[in-house]
Amino acid sequence: MKLVNRTRYSASIPRRLLKERVYLLPLYYLARLSDLAKEGMEYSGSYRFADHIYANRASGRWALGTLVDKALLSLPACRSFRNRYLHSRDRIVEYVRTAARNQFRILSAPCGLPRDLIEAAGRLRREDPRRFEQTWFYGLDIDPSAVEEARRMTSSYGFTNFEFICGDALDADAYPPDLDVVTSSGFAEFLEDAELARFYTVCHAALREGGMLVSSATVRNRLSDYMLKNLAELFTHYRDETALTRVFSSTPFRKIEMRRDPAGYQILIAAGSGRMG
Repeated sequence: MKLVNRTRYSASIPRRLLKERVYLLPLYYLARLSDLAKEGMEYSGSYRFADHIYANRASGRWALGTLVDKALLSLPACRSFRNRYLHSRDRIVEYVRTAARNQFRILSAPCGLPRDLIEAAGRLRREDPRRFEQTWFYGLDIDPSAVEEARRMTSSYGFTNFEFICGDALDADAYPPDLDVVTSSGFAEFLEDAELARFYTVCHAALREGGMLVSSATVRNRLSDYMLKNLAELFTHYRDETALTRVFSSTPFRKIEMRRDPAGYQILIAAGSGRMG
């Protein structure tokens, strides 16, 4: 099983820092008091690492660890990172509320802990119960641990209209058919351009006419990139609008919307399969 987000290569990051950048050792041990940094250091860009940022609840070892965690969550790169799941949540709600359809099928791939789907479902259940009852949510992930934890998470909210699939997001056969919306945040950063174009093509094939892909891409933040590479060995691909346009040119998508989030380090994407909505 290939987890593309697991980019760590050293058996011991402290030993590597001792040889290469000893001045970073105090920062490494201080950062490890934070639950966010510890997760990133031990498991690269794991689904728990991403959800910790999305949830925006500081925690750590002792009071100092919680303070470090809070400081990390307040960094511009983390604030921007959080905006990508909010973008996904809001586009799902907007689509379901406005599309002229009687049933909706929404997929997150890879889903990790699908906070975007859960919060979208919660808003629809409160604000538009009829549309909520017409909507089915799917999560697809290659990691069985993520799938099982996502099942428990959705069950805790009392949802019965969720289904989870253990499968590869690059495998077209793993997708349910005739989807209205496919969301994907944080996967593009671990794919080369050709792999990303292939992934978006798979998403396009799974969408029905008028469906929508909701995705994002990360723009390089020098401080965040330096910390991720040196303290967590987390290596990602950064892309601007020009690079994304080049990737999409190799896919069937032709109606593509891109905008920067308010913090400026995420490009928020909505791409239509035919006429959106």
